[in-house]
Amino acid sequence: MSDSMPVFVEEYLDSLHEKGRKPTTIKRYRYDLLDFLHWYEQNRSTLTYQRWASLTDLDITDFFDELIQQRSYKIRTTRRIYSVLQQLARFYIKKGQLQTHAILHYSQPELILTPLKRSEWLSEKEADRLLSIVRSYEGLTDNQMKGRPMLIDRNEFMVHLFLHYGCSLHEVASLTTSDVRFERNELRIRSEKGISRIVRLSSEHKQLAYTYFKQIPEPVRPRLFSTDFFFVAFDFQRGTYRWSYEEDQPKRLTEIAIQKMIRTEVERAGLRKGHSAQQLRHTFILRMLMKGFDPFTLQQQLGLKSALSFNRYLLTIELMTSEEKEELLSKKALDI
Repeated sequence: MSDSMPVFVEEYLDSLHEKGRKPTTIKRYRYDLLDFLHWYEQNRSTLTYQRWASLTDLDITDFFDELIQQRSYKIRTTRRIYSVLQQLARFYIKKGQLQTHAILHYSQPELILTPLKRSEWLSEKEADRLLSIVRSYEGLTDNQMKGRPMLIDRNEFMVHLFLHYGCSLHEVASLTTSDVRFERNELRIRSEKGISRIVRLSSEHKQLAYTYFKQIPEPVRPRLFSTDFFFVAFDFQRGTYRWSYEEDQPKRLTEIAIQKMIRTEVERAGLRKGHSAQQLRHTFILRMLMKGFDPFTLQQQLGLKSALSFNRYLLTIELMTSEEKEELLSKKALDI
């Protein structure tokens, strides 16, 4: 079975490129459309434009029934696929080639509000253990120990950004030197949706960022007030930070590399597997809400547009036991 798309689908994907959509977004749309294409070929026939235009309510219902009942897709995933199929239909309606489409009449499954699992956030003790291990040499190989002095401040600062400022993985990986304002103890955080917010750093955390920055050898150090990425990849073999000759700037520390760093530190700390940047961010949001921070203000500051997603945090706190609340946040912290 081929992964090639019908011409009418490629035309739609090309239009997304012309609108300036990110390559990652287009790739995700292509993947979701392939999901439907493969299903249709297996259960119906080759998908042509005429067959797409004349899909029935039964076709759509059968497809989503398979996703939900047989493949056990999460509701969020099926709703995402529904949205992509709907946008494809609206594209041809706008071109005047369709008047309506069956996908527009399908009732997508409702999102069910569920609380976060206990494994999706860190207790205060776990967070302290993680931060402690980041600064230690415990469990490191001889090769890792050699470069460790240059990585401690960088890694600890990143963990603080997730755990104490609620940054997302994308936001941290995307920080440039123009976003870091040492003289003001501020960071400009730009979300994936293009929303910017200013975060004030504590003096301690600003110092971590500055120490890391100055430790980078000057020839490969990101240039201040530029588009150079603030977090730079490290070369353990050469014992220094890396330079990208293709981009003519310090080599960016990728999201994948940041996640790997967190997994490594979590393992060294002896914590549950599965903790990631997202779990650290969950912890920040739960803590802020427990301290009495206004939910709407917090949602706006973090660039979280979905009220339903944010309400998960409120529901989680509502259903927490007294013991879990004490694990998440000490009584002393609640009084701050």
